[in-house]
Amino acid sequence: MTSALPTVPGPAAAECRLPAVRADPALDAERLAGLAKALADPLRVQILDVLRRNDQAVCQCELIALFGVRQSLLSHHMTKLVEVGLVSVERRHKWAYYSVPADALEELTTWLS
Repeated sequence: MTSALPTVPGPAAAECRLPAVRADPALDAERLAGLAKALADPLRVQILDVLRRNDQAVCQCELIALFGVRQSLLSHHMTKLVEVGLVSVERRHKWAYYSVPADALEELTTWLS
């Protein structure tokens, strides 16, 4: 059962104006939305957190063991993170090693601050 939201009095429609802060034309909203979409999955957020806190690249086998997921599922999630540039991948023989590029989180941090 849902209850109705309370009605809060506000200005009359004729009194409404544009906000003091306007849309930033330099903001790359499409890019930021893509980053947000890549981070919309809790597992991807956890993976990114592990990678950003490691000094060295992390092998896919370590991530599979850490999160208890199949290789195919890990690969799916890593592809999303790599596509938007939050994670880089280096192939070493049959293994993939993942890391967070030094400037990968800069764009998000700048926008959020």
